[in-house]
Amino acid sequence: MMLQATTPAPPDFQVYSVSVIVVISVVVFAFAVVITLLRRGDRRRAEEEKLAAIGTATARILHQIKNPLQTIVLHADILQDERIVSEAYQRREVCEAIVGESQRLVSMLEELSVYASGARRTLNRRPVRLDDLVRQVTEVEAREALGTGLTVDAADFAETTVYGDAYYLRQVFDNLVRNAREAMEGQDEPPRLRVRVARQGGNAEVRVTDNGPGIAPENLQRVFQPFVSTKGKGMGLGLAICREIVEGHAGRLDVESALGRGTTFIVSLPLHTEAPALASAGA
Repeated sequence: MMLQATTPAPPDFQVYSVSVIVVISVVVFAFAVVITLLRRGDRRRAEEEKLAAIGTATARILHQIKNPLQTIVLHADILQDERIVSEAYQRREVCEAIVGESQRLVSMLEELSVYASGARRTLNRRPVRLDDLVRQVTEVEAREALGTGLTVDAADFAETTVYGDAYYLRQVFDNLVRNAREAMEGQDEPPRLRVRVARQGGNAEVRVTDNGPGIAPENLQRVFQPFVSTKGKGMGLGLAICREIVEGHAGRLDVESALGRGTTFIVSLPLHTEAPALASAGA
C-alpha cells in the first residue's frame, strides 16, 4: 500500500494566513474595545442625565418649599412684635397669612407624595359614566367662575362609560380644568373654557380647551415631565400625575396648542362595552 505524500503549503501562504488571522483578531479586539467604550459612555451620560434630573428636581422642591416657609417665619416674627400687631384685626390678618402659607406647603407636599407613590397607586376600577363625572367638574368650575368673567362652555357631552377609578379620574379633570383657568388669568381677551365629551371609535374622548396664550412648540411635550411648569407657582407635577393616571387606565393624554390661540388637552380612554350597574361618578 503506497502512501501519497502531501505537499506542504508554501512559506508565503503560511505567512499570509497568519497575517490575516492576526489582522482579524486585532479588528475584533478593537471593535470590542470600541463597543465597551461606547457602552461606558452611554452609561456615563445616562448617569449624568439622571444626576442632573435629580439636581433639578431637588432644587425645584427646595425652592418651592422655601418660599412658604420664609413667609411663615416672617409673619411669626411680626406676630411677636406688639408694636406692629397691636390690634386684634392685625393679628388675625397675620395668622390668616400663616395658615394660608401652611396650607400651601401641605398641598405641595401632598402633590409630591402622590407622584412619588404613583407606582404603588391602586385603582378601584368599575364602570363610570365619564360624561357625568366631567359634568360635575365643569359645574363646580362654573359656580366658582361667577363674577370673574370666565365663560364655561360645557354643553356637548356624549353619553360615555369607561372602566376606571372615579376618584383618580376626577383628579385628572379637576387638574386640567384648573390649569386651563390659570392659563387665562390676566389676559385681555375674555377667558373662555370649553369642555367636550365625545365618542371616537372605541374610545371616550374628553377635550379641555382654553383661549389662553398657548404653549410654544418646543415645550409641548415637556409639560408632561415632572418638575416642569409654565406657571410661576406649583411644583410642576400636576400634568405628570395626570398622564400617569390616564395611562394607568390604558388611555392617552395629549396636548395641542398654538401660540396666541390657546391650548387643548385631550384625554382618551377605552369605552366600557359591558352593561353592569354603573358607578356613581362622585363615588
